[in-house]
Amino acid sequence: MKNNQKFLSGFLLGAAAGAIVTSFLNGDKGQTVIQNFKNVVREATDDLKTGLENFDEKLEKWTNKGRDFIADLKSSNKKDEDLYDLEEIFS
Repeated sequence: MKNNQKFLSGFLLGAAAGAIVTSFLNGDKGQTVIQNFKNVVREATDDLKTGLENFDEKLEKWTNKGRDFIADLKSSNKKDEDLYDLEEIFS
C-alpha cells in the first residue's frame, strides 16, 4: 500500500469509529454510561476533598506534637547547645 492509501484507510476507519461512538453515546444506553461516569467522578472528587481535609488536620496535629516535644526537650536538664533548633523547622 502506498502512504496515501494507508492514510485514507486510517482516516476512514477513524471516522467510522467516531460515528459509532457518537451514535452510541447519543442513545439511551450511552446516556446511562455518561451519567454513571459523572457519578463516579463526583464521588471520587468528594473522596479526594475529604482525604485532603483529613490530611490537613493530621498534619496540624503532628506539627503540634512536634512543637510540644521540642518544648519538653528544651525545658529538661539538657544543654541548649546539644539540641538542634528544630523549632525553626516546625514554624
